[in-house]
Amino acid sequence: MDETVRSLLTVFMAQIDSAMTISDILSQHAGDDEITPDSLIIGLIYRLMVPMKDDELQQAIKNGEEMVKSIDEFEEESDDDGDESLLEIPEESRNIKTNSCNCDICMTARVCKLNYASYEAPDPLAEKFQNAIKHACDKHKLIV
Repeated sequence: MDETVRSLLTVFMAQIDSAMTISDILSQHAGDDEITPDSLIIGLIYRLMVPMKDDELQQAIKNGEEMVKSIDEFEEESDDDGDESLLEIPEESRNIKTNSCNCDICMTARVCKLNYASYEAPDPLAEKFQNAIKHACDKHKLIV
């Protein structure tokens, strides 16, 4: 993997890692035992729209680098194409639900969800992240 691709992948994976942390918080505050698809999408939207603080960014980059390293090791060991259909695709579309917690993260997540339809990505990487969210929602028939 060339260095430019590695750097872009690291940043993308750092965003995903941070979004998963937010998604976990959203699920916990909703009383769920694990991350739900709704919390996952809202966590991705939150991370797309809310910049990380410096300490969050440093940790996310460190985690992103570890994930890219794991990807490299996996590619060396595996011929697997991967299974894209890990989640069952529902028959009908449904709206994404949010929790009613009033902590800063949950309230900000609800505001992000409300503003997502009019959000314009400020750069190509954010646009790719936004397109990934749209693709996941379309594929799994989730409406933001």
